[in-house]
Formats: sequence, C-alpha cells, structure tokens
Amino acid sequence: MKRVVLIVMVVIAAAYAAQAQYPEVTIRQIQEVPADSLTAADAIPTFAANSTQTRGTLQTSPYNGDTVRVTAQVVVPPGIITFTTGIWTMLLYDTVSNASEWGGILLRGLLEDSTQLKTDGFLNVEAGDIITLTGVISEFPLSRGTSATQIQPLAGNPINIIGAAPLPQPIVKNIADFYTGVVPTGTVKFGTGEPFEAMYVEFHDVVLNNKVNLGRGTFSFVDASGNELSEYDWSRYFTLGHGSSFPWPADTTWQRIYAAIGNGTRIDTIRGFITTSSGSEGPRGYRIAPIYPSDIVFSEVPTPPLVSTHRRNPVVVTPDSTATVSVRVTQQSGGSLPKTVSLLYSVNYGAFQSVEMTYQASDTTYVGVIPQQQTDRLVRYFVSVADSFGQTVRLANSSTNGGIASDTSKGFFFYTSLLRPLTIQDVQYTPYVNGRSPYLGAVLTLGGIVTADTTQIALSPASTGWTNAWYMQSTSQPWSGIWLTTADTITQNLMSALRNGDSILVTGTVQEQFDVTRLGNITAVTKVSGGNPTPEPANRLTGTLGVSNGVASAEAYEGMLVRLTDVLLTDLNPTFSDPTEYTVNDGSGGLVVQRSGKYNYSNVPADSASGKIILPLGTRISSLTGILYYSFNQYKFVPRTDADFAGVVTGVEDEPVEAAPASYALEQNYPNPFNPSTVIRYALPAAGFTTIRVYNLIGQEIGTLFNGMQDAGRHTLRFNATSLPSGVYFYRIESGSFRAVKKMMLLK
Repeated sequence: MKRVVLIVMVVIAAAYAAQAQYPEVTIRQIQEVPADSLTAADAIPTFAANSTQTRGTLQTSPYNGDTVRVTAQVVVPPGIITFTTGIWTMLLYDTVSNASEWGGILLRGLLEDSTQLKTDGFLNVEAGDIITLTGVISEFPLSRGTSATQIQPLAGNPINIIGAAPLPQPIVKNIADFYTGVVPTGTVKFGTGEPFEAMYVEFHDVVLNNKVNLGRGTFSFVDASGNELSEYDWSRYFTLGHGSSFPWPADTTWQRIYAAIGNGTRIDTIRGFITTSSGSEGPRGYRIAPIYPSDIVFSEVPTPPLVSTHRRNPVVVTPDSTATVSVRVTQQSGGSLPKTVSLLYSVNYGAFQSVEMTYQASDTTYVGVIPQQQTDRLVRYFVSVADSFGQTVRLANSSTNGGIASDTSKGFFFYTSLLRPLTIQDVQYTPYVNGRSPYLGAVLTLGGIVTADTTQIALSPASTGWTNAWYMQSTSQPWSGIWLTTADTITQNLMSALRNGDSILVTGTVQEQFDVTRLGNITAVTKVSGGNPTPEPANRLTGTLGVSNGVASAEAYEGMLVRLTDVLLTDLNPTFSDPTEYTVNDGSGGLVVQRSGKYNYSNVPADSASGKIILPLGTRISSLTGILYYSFNQYKFVPRTDADFAGVVTGVEDEPVEAAPASYALEQNYPNPFNPSTVIRYALPAAGFTTIRVYNLIGQEIGTLFNGMQDAGRHTLRFNATSLPSGVYFYRIESGSFRAVKKMMLLK
C-alpha cells in the first residue's frame, strides 16, 4: 500500500514539475496590447476585413503561441457556449478585483482532447470557481484583423479549483465604443473596443435593426445615434442551431421570440460577452454574445410598423411623366399600426416636400406620386411611416441591409428626369455608400464594347461567390463597366459568339446580385461591329479597391477593366470558404484575387497535377489586369487569361545588395502563425558553410532547409509544412560561429 501511495505522489509531483516550467501570467498580460497598435488599427479603413497578417498582428496577444500558467475565475462554465467545440468551452476572468478592461478570455479545448480534458477536471468546474490551468495562447482566425485571443488547455495538465468568488457585474458601455455608423460602411473602434474582448458588458435603450442570420437566430441593433452592433449566437439559449458541425438543437423559447421580433423592436437591456466577427462578417468587428435568458430584456413599447417592397413606375422617368411610388407597410406581431405614411422628395438638392401616400386595397400598398420634372432634374426621395406612439421608421434606399435602407445619411432612392436613352454610367453611378443602382428593375438597352467573353471567363460560375462570362464597357472613365448575364439558353448561344472588341447593344433588366449591379435576364443582343479596341484599363492601387461596398474608390470601377502594377502575393488563403483565392498588395493595402478567369496560374499546390503554374507566397507580378467584382462584403479582382499576368516572378531569391550585411541576423518568419508555408530571411556578413534546420517542440529534427556553402548577403528560404500537424516549431541557423534559434507556429 505504501508503495502505491508513493507512486501516486511521484506522478503528482511530476505533473506539477512539468507545469512549473511555464511562466505564470495574468489574463491582462495575455490580452493587453500597446495603445499605439490599436491606434494604428483604427487608422486602417479596411482593417476589420483585412487578411494581411502584418495588419492582423496589430491587436494580437504578445503571448501568441506561448504555453503559460494562468489563475482565473470561471464566469461561463462548460455546456453553455455552443457555437464551437460543444461543451469544451469556457469564459474566464482575471482574478484581479474590479477588472475594468483586458480582463476576459475564451478557453477552448480541442475535440480530440476531450477524453483527456475530462480526466484533467475540465467538467468539474462551476461558475464562480477560481482555477489554475496550463494552456497555449492563440488567435482565431489568424488571417483577420478581428481575431480573438484564446487559451487552448494543454491536455494532460490538471485544472485545479483553488477557491470561489462572486461573479462580476456587467460593465455599461455604448455601441460607439465598438462601432460607429452602420455595417459595413461604419467604423470598427479597436482602440476602445479591444480592451473589452471576452468581457461582460451591457447596452441600454437600443432598437432591433436587422435580422443578421435567419438560420441561426441573430440580429443587429442600433442606438439613438444610428450606431450598429450585432448579437452573436454563442449560447444555447439564443440559437436556432449551428449547422452540421455542431448540431446543437434550437432553443424553443428563442424560436418563438425570434419569430415575433422584427425591425424596430425596442430592447431595454442587452448584456453579454464581447467577441469578434470572422469570415464574411469580419467587417462588423465586434459583436455581443448574450449567455443567459435574462441577458436580453425587450421593452414594453409596441414594435413600430415595417415598411418594405419599394416600387417606382416608371423606373426610367422622363420629363413628360410623373413617378408613382408604392410601398408595403406591415403591422408586426404585437406591434403598432401606421398613423401616417408620407413620401418625401427633393429636386436638385432643394428642400424635401411631403406627399401623403394613400392606401390601395387592391394590392395592399401605400401609393404616392412625384410630379413631372424638367429635363435633367435630379429627384431624391424616401418614405416615412409614423405610428401613434411617436415612433418613426423610414425606407430610404434599396439596400438589403436594414440599417442602411432606413438611414437617409446612407443614401436615398433617386433618379434623373431624362429625355435620352440611358448609358452604363447612368445605371452604375451612385453618390451613396449603399452602392445601389438608381434604376433597379428597369428594362432597357445599353451599349458598349465587350471586355470579357466565354473564352476568358467560364459561362457558369463555380460558386455563388464567382462571376460568369460577359462584361462590357463604354469608356475608360469611372462608372463605365457592367456585368451581363442571362439564364436563357437561346440568348446565351447568341452571346457565346461575342468576342472582346465587339460593339454591342444589349436589352435586359437592371439587377443587384449581392450588391453587384448587372444587366440580367437579357432578351436581345445585337452586334454592331467587331474588332474595336477595348477600353484602356484604369490604373488603380490595390488599397483603393480592397474596401467595402459603396466606397467610391472601388464602386466607380465595378465591372471595369483595371490594371494593377508591381504587386506582391502576400496571402495564399485569405478566404476560408474558397482556397483558390489569394491576396496581392502593391504596398497600399491588400486586394483579393478571385479565380473565375480561364488562366493557368494557381495558389493551390495540388493544382500542379492539372498543369497549373503554382504561385507561391512572395510571387511578384509586374502588371496584373482584370475585372473588378464584388463578393461576400469585399471587392475582388478577376484576371481573365494568362495575358493578364505580365512579369510573373514565382521564385524566392536572394536579395541583391550593394555591400555585405554588417552582422549576422536571423529574422522572425512571416507570416507567423502560418498555414501551410512561411518565409524565413537571414543575413550573412561573410561567406561560409551554413545550415538551417527545423525542429519540433520536443527537439526532434523535422527537416533541413539549407546545408552548404553560401555567399555573404541577405537570403530567403520558404518552409512548407503541408505534411506536418499544427503546433510550435523552431528553426535554427549555424554559419561560422553564429548560432540563433526562432520559434514559429503552424496552425491548420
């Protein structure tokens, strides 16, 4: 018996000795980043949606990739958070009393460690417990500015309960601390938002603005100033399900509530934990995750009516016609009835005039008429609905985002009274951030020169985020290009005969496909002439194009030929859902390249089997031409054929230097963390036998990157870890008497 007790004591002592090798840090030390880093993030307009790793590190934990020891309070125990890894998730708080910022962090275990985590005591803890644990610090997702810091518990190390304390109270905050304006045209506030990541906060007196994801049961809300934030379905009490990966059942209570609420529903209080957005929701920056049923308190004031389904007849208004505007106004469940429905219009930026809209029972719409206007007069208008409780709702433009559609500061419905045929510029031009055409729904004929055809872009897009074959352009001036599409096979056959340089007339319907203006449902196409020169591509900087919808620096070039100069491939996988996309950068900011074109270049190594030329990280392209497209909340670049790539340099080479470096140096790899490849740079002041090897966490050699004589100078190597598992690795250089080691993290 004594021997058994002795063995157990030895095992426990060994476990504690293993833990003692890791530094003891606080959550604040893990989370806090320098204020100037956040100031820099705030100064980058597209940082929230940016995928360039150097920008992504501006708010990354200084302990990223390190294994540490932490003492923390369990605020949300296992089994409550359901959006990831099921029950193997917790939220922790710093044990420092009255922590007001930098005090929270997400603890997320790996599913493959679940058996060991149970043995480690993961499921023994309750809300309020003070625990100690060992874990690895990481950021998720790695390729976004809005990454979240998290602890991955190190399996095999016990989670020890050492006490308990009362749970912290939520901190009252303002939406403007995290986001100003409405998504995606507003501004993420990293400087005042990042300190509250994973902390319990609450907002008061806000209004439901938009149902963000009907399948998951999320919504956004605005304050009195129109600033927007969205709720996130972290908790099993506020979700309609998370899909096939973690099929948590929908909460039946939330099903009933979510079906009953709508735009205009007042919320007295919403509290929860601040988290970040990723993927296509990245531009939202921060979101709030209510945890328990009492975290959302709806107000007693009835929900105001919902105004929707705008129509204008005719869509193209001439000086000899009036414009009849109709909308639907709907009483929401338990909500109020409309008291007045008004059409307000302005001519040439003059004062708005009001027209009472009348109810038309035959099609349950409210109708108002804008009088005839002289030629070339600009008319702006919106609809305002008031109820008996003093609540007013608006429909100001055709945006599908409820916050933007109701906000007159983000744009109006508008048209110009014209006595001539419309041009591409008329259809495309908008001065507003919603990016929507003023002639949505119009059936008309447009003329231009073909700039993309079926020999250059596939007839059928490979996914909803891709484009298809035809584009035409009238001039090289902004607002001059447009996408052409039709599902009619007869018309497709006619258009398949078109080639670049053909002058054509096309009849179709003006549409918005996920905020891309196009001429669709094409019913007729006429070739006027062939062999015309295509419009000269517009020279643009990548940073002016890699922006959100409606930003004029990109919106004006939607559907046009654009040329980029001297770009570098800086990210091989910026889009989680599409591994064929990659990012190029000319130094002004990143721009995603989208592969709808019929060219032979690829960023996917496996494509070499089909004869593709693989573009590794660091590839430099002296000139890249293509069509500007918009997909999943960002503009993207679509090269057509190999001819659009000029001066492609795919190898990573030694950098030319006029003189040898003054000293030896081994730089930190980039990007870090990485997946699956990274670049290592080093400097040699003198020629000599040089070796660079890679080792895993326990010191085993993984591979040799270089072993031989090397000249003095600055050198670059690429390490490809496709066959290796995620984890921490080390790379070591030996040259002459110089020795140096650096750490890197592979995260797949």
